[in-house]
Amino acid sequence: MKQILGKIFLILFLTIDIFATVDVSVSQPAIYKGDIVNFTISADGSSIDFPKIREIGGYPIIGTSSSQSINMINGDITKTISKTYSFKPQKSVTIPSFTVNADGNTYKTEELKVEVLKPQASKNGDPFILEIKLNKKEAFVGEPIKLTLSFKRKLNARIDKLQLGEPKLEDFWVKKVDKTTQSSEGDYIVETKEYQLFPQKSGEFEIPSVEALVGRVSRRRGVGGGVFDDPFFSAFTQDLSWKKIYSNEQNLTVHPLPNGLELYGNYAIKASVDKKKVHANKPVNLTIRVDGEGNIDDVKKFNLNIDSAIIYADEPKISSRLVGGVYQGTFRQKIAIIADSNFTIPSIELKYFDKVTKKVKTIKTEPIDITVIGGGERVTKAIEVAPNSIMQKPEIKTITKTEVIKEDSYLKYLFLAIGFILGTLTVLAVDRLKRKVTKKESNIIKAIRKAKNNRALFDILLPYSKKDEVIAKALNKLEENIYRGGKNSIDREEIMEVFEEN
Repeated sequence: MKQILGKIFLILFLTIDIFATVDVSVSQPAIYKGDIVNFTISADGSSIDFPKIREIGGYPIIGTSSSQSINMINGDITKTISKTYSFKPQKSVTIPSFTVNADGNTYKTEELKVEVLKPQASKNGDPFILEIKLNKKEAFVGEPIKLTLSFKRKLNARIDKLQLGEPKLEDFWVKKVDKTTQSSEGDYIVETKEYQLFPQKSGEFEIPSVEALVGRVSRRRGVGGGVFDDPFFSAFTQDLSWKKIYSNEQNLTVHPLPNGLELYGNYAIKASVDKKKVHANKPVNLTIRVDGEGNIDDVKKFNLNIDSAIIYADEPKISSRLVGGVYQGTFRQKIAIIADSNFTIPSIELKYFDKVTKKVKTIKTEPIDITVIGGGERVTKAIEVAPNSIMQKPEIKTITKTEVIKEDSYLKYLFLAIGFILGTLTVLAVDRLKRKVTKKESNIIKAIRKAKNNRALFDILLPYSKKDEVIAKALNKLEENIYRGGKNSIDREEIMEVFEEN
């Protein structure tokens, strides 16, 4: 049986027409803006070399696929290979001619035109209407703009499934408000969604139309009656047909902010510490808080520069909400500061474009003085010298005195005994000092062993970040684990060896 099948397939391929033909086609000669065009090259033959196409009309190829089929027509057997290229043109485009090599012959494909049409917005009186509205026609960079998307359907218009699109905008940061409202408007039922738009650059913009897919179930032809009217079977005998509905478009003018600012709104800033007196090499935790309304999500991370201090700044956390139609939020950032002498946390400032005065506004925090207990005070004393004073080199007189000392023999042994005692005491003192250092370091090692988690170990090692490269690398890994969900393993034995060696 297998031999017979093998012969059949051999005969099949040997009888394939050796004369190749090449054809081209598009899925649709006209599309709406945003739709995908599928451009297909098909060739008959056994060996096809398709062109490598990366873009068409300046629009990149977003996907390719291949297919193969064997056909028998009037006794003639042909093998057809097809390759499809997908792209998304924004304007009408001409697909150029391409070169295809098939069975040793070269073919040129014909040019094809694809028209990109502007979607026709649904209008009042249609069974389904999709509409977008902006609460303002002009705004500044970063200024919140409310966009409402409403889907309306007539009371007698049947709908079985709805796929509602969302605004797709470049140069805007879009935040969806997690709230959908339903209402009635004449003989329409209205479902409304709300979005906050934050323009990221200035210019004239066209907010493009949004599309919705309305699905309606229809019974398959030739099926119905009897047992097929049962709900169980109806699920297998129904088709879902889709209809596209488009919204209107909107125009928006965005003005630039002066001095290259990105922040717009009305804000207040506050800085606080958990303590103003701290022991040397222990952290002071600074909290920076910004409250206000506007594009608070664009507040940048603050960085401090304090001489002779180790500073670690957490990533900021921002919470936002919509209150009475106004976008509000809170920015929080924690910064740990470790030093061995008194220091001052400098004033922290925030610049933004005030929404009320329409002017640049700068707000600042007050400097905060921190006293470090057990550390240096970093005080520099100057030596004052009167302008007319002259410093002269003192005269040095050398006096040579010769003295003959008679040495008694018992003094020699006395000095020897004293030297022995002093040597013994010195050895004991050094040993005792070593024991103290070892005990101190043993406490650090003990703390490292007992650290329950990454955060606890991070706090223990932070004061020693400049002690050794091993500790610095461990702190980087711990930071990633704590704040970015990392899963780095920490070699505690290697860290403890740093303290044992020193």
